[in-house]
Order: sequence, then structure tokens, then C-alpha cells
Amino acid sequence: MDIKITIDFKEVLKELGFKQVSTILTPPMEKMIKEEIEKAEGLISPKADMISFNLTSVTEDEVITDINSLTFKTKYLSKHLKDCSKASLFICTIGAELEKSIKGYFDKGEQTRAYIMNGIGSAAVEEVANYVNQLIIKEAEKEGFETVKRFSPGYGDWNLLDQKAIFGVLNPSSIGVALSERCFMMPEKSVSAIVGWKKG
Repeated sequence: MDIKITIDFKEVLKELGFKQVSTILTPPMEKMIKEEIEKAEGLISPKADMISFNLTSVTEDEVITDINSLTFKTKYLSKHLKDCSKASLFICTIGAELEKSIKGYFDKGEQTRAYIMNGIGSAAVEEVANYVNQLIIKEAEKEGFETVKRFSPGYGDWNLLDQKAIFGVLNPSSIGVALSERCFMMPEKSVSAIVGWKKG
């Protein structure tokens, strides 16, 4: 699915480490950040792919789904989903163009703009993940469920290698996302996550 988002200036400041009290944002820096946000809005291409399914079993250290015997062996995720009987998996991205822009800035020695654009990319993909999360919440509510917070591979003891299984049940190539040999997503500004559903 294609998604439209607005890049939030305040969220970008958070990504860049500006604290409301302790860090002073100078007018030239504010101007530069706003310029880069404007550029970024023409570079990002937010997309997502998702699937919802039943959880057939959640034990102390294993989550078993009803799609292609998809199973995750992780105590952290099991604990997180212990009250859930359904879940949604999603992958989302802002595309690769913004990352090319970051590399271009580095190549030209413009480290400050590269750093700013990187922060903007992180804020933007988080916005996309939040958008997809809201769609899942609405879908769950229609069926009388509540949702738990999203949880991503790499958190706690959930092994990044499980990205392979997630990519196997979704269609990430349709949104331009691939996996590296070490199971990192490409483009880098991409998010994968599971959202559990529990009866309200």
C-alpha cells in the first residue's frame, strides 16, 4: 500500500537529539532543518505490506501462527503476546532515495546536512510505522479486539534471523525492501514489526 505522511518538525528534533530545555536550536540550524525536511518530502516514498493471522499457540518461549507454520522462538515476544489470539505483521519503508541524498551529502563533505537528513529519515519511517499501526488498531477494533504495542525483530531476544521468515509470508519486494545476508533491511529506513491482538 502507498501511504501519505507529514514529516513532523518536532519529531525530527527529537531524532537529532534536541532537548527542549538543554539544547539551544539556533535560527540558522532551524532554517537548515526545515530546508532538509522540505527536500525530504520530495524524496520519500512511504509504502507498507501487512498480513493478519491467528496465533495457534503462545507458550513461555514460542509463538506459533496459523500461516505456513510460522513460528518464533523468543521469550520476550512470547511474554509480550501472552494474552493475544491474533496478530498482524508488517514491513514499511520510505524508499531508497533519501538514503542516496545522505550519501551525496557525505560525498560532498556536508556532514551536517547528512546528519540532519538521516534524522529526518528516521522520523519519517517511524511516522509510517505509526500510520500502519493505526490501521491495524482500527482493523482489530472492528473485530472486537484491542492491540498491544508493536514489537520488532532485534528487540530483546527476538533473533534478527526471523526476518527471513517474516519476509517469507509478506511480499516485501512489492514495496522495494530486501534483506542483507545479516538480515538487515534495505533500504535502511525500513521497519518490520508484529502487533498482537487481544480480546477487549
